[in-house]
Amino acid sequence: MSRVRLARSVGLGVLVLAALGPACATGDPRARVLEDRARWSATLLSWAQSPGPGPVTLAVRLSGPPRSKLDRFTVRVQLHDAEGAVLSSVWHTFDLTDVEGGGPADRSIRIPIDREVAGASVDGVPQPTEAEQSNLPELSRGP
Repeated sequence: MSRVRLARSVGLGVLVLAALGPACATGDPRARVLEDRARWSATLLSWAQSPGPGPVTLAVRLSGPPRSKLDRFTVRVQLHDAEGAVLSSVWHTFDLTDVEGGGPADRSIRIPIDREVAGASVDGVPQPTEAEQSNLPELSRGP
């Protein structure tokens, strides 16, 4: 093999390793879970509040990569008032063990609240901060 071909092969190998990210290079299980989480999404399909005001029920669609090893996916749910202020912010963890091939899978969440809600949002938090990572039980062990 010529030196030029060897240099190109080595360069390509470094490029591939860099593209795969730190999880492959370090073998860090938390980094692998964070990378897998970033490939999942949660989409709010609809929400409704029971009379009273009472609990809010949200319909959420989960989808991710076909060969994901993630068995749980945690999202942040926020309920808003008419001015857009956050009335409630909670973390909810979905069980993914029955989601085949990355989904999509539709799930519901019920959040108790005793105030009138005007809006809702669901965020999969693909790039969680260190503080947000403490709310993600899927990081407590590797995939």
